[in-house]
Amino acid sequence: MKDSKSEEDKKLKFMKIFANIPEKVRSEDIIVVVDDKPFTWNTAMIEIKNDTETGKKILKILEKIGIL
Repeated sequence: MKDSKSEEDKKLKFMKIFANIPEKVRSEDIIVVVDDKPFTWNTAMIEIKNDTETGKKILKILEKIGIL
């Protein structure tokens, strides 16, 4: 149960950061690579909002590298 709360906290933090990123940066800058696929802020947001396995991996990686 603690993991799910932690995951929700990560999602909320990601969304707060996302809201402050300029639109041009959201669509162009690659922030993470998961399973050899690059993700921009926009594509990462889609995966995270849809609660996919890839979205969960993205959150873990972003936390590991210090973004979250």
